Amino acid sequence: MFEIMNYVYEVYKSGSFSKASRNLYMTQPALSIAISKLEKKIGQTLFERKTSPLKLTNAGYMYIEKAEKIISMEQECADYFQNLNEVKVGKITIGGAIISMTYLLPELIVGFSNQYPGIEIAAQEASLPVLKSMLADGSIDLILDTDWFEDEIFQSVPLFTNQILLGIPLNLPVDTNFFACGMTSEEIRADKHISQSQPAIDLYGMDGFPFLLLDTTSEIFGRSKSIFNYYNIEPLVKMSFNQQMTSFEFASKGLGAVFISDTLVKCSPSENNLRFYKLNCPMPKRGVSIAYKKKKYITKATQCFIDYTTEFYKKKAPYVT
Repeated sequence: MFEIMNYVYEVYKSGSFSKASRNLYMTQPALSIAISKLEKKIGQTLFERKTSPLKLTNAGYMYIEKAEKIISMEQECADYFQNLNEVKVGKITIGGAIISMTYLLPELIVGFSNQYPGIEIAAQEASLPVLKSMLADGSIDLILDTDWFEDEIFQSVPLFTNQILLGIPLNLPVDTNFFACGMTSEEIRADKHISQSQPAIDLYGMDGFPFLLLDTTSEIFGRSKSIFNYYNIEPLVKMSFNQQMTSFEFASKGLGAVFISDTLVKCSPSENNLRFYKLNCPMPKRGVSIAYKKKKYITKATQCFIDYTTEFYKKKAPYVT
């Protein structure tokens, strides 16, 4: 159908069968026969053949009008696929929990969008368990969050590591000698806790100490439980929260100690009522990754975002894994 349409359109542009046949690299009789077959099929002549140059009939005008629309659409489609191949267009939906959505993704998305303005990006905020379900069913393309993904379902690309710190309000009674290595928010931003010379503490003997925990479905709750088991202590759970940011805010008001990621401490406003401690156990260190579903086609736009994010954190984070 498109081939004969191109024949007709070339005759229209050229004004004669002879010129059109040369442009199409075919004989004039073959071209005339092809168009005559089309005219017989539709029951209308398209050209007034006795005029020079050829003129369109009323049916011919209608045919050319529709043909030009088809040619335009075909070109648009070709341009779109060319842009896809050159990663100029596309759509990506990225998921993240509140910390990622608040502190990690905005700078990433803005920078990526400036570099690739034709790629549309949507963001989806939810808890990590909900996001993993959405990634598994194809509702979203990527997750940027803690590296807590099932290897048989997801493929994750490590970006950087962070640490879980213990934050203790200044108003809570602690052994000042034992807890002399507390760090301020500013010192965490300066990566003092990363230094090998920074002392780490043990939590032996902290039975009954007031703690603020996260919901049992959260990754930090699992780490908190492992830390308590490691030191064989039974904490006094004052309250539980869904979000790190909420527990951090309550801890800053003196309600209890809290396990908190250094990423949140670094990104939040300075908190003078808390001191932060590095823990002398293996549980606090964790990775942050960008993840996608295995066995699903990764578009060039999505792969481009993964590559952009990886390079972004190589340059930005001093402790990239």
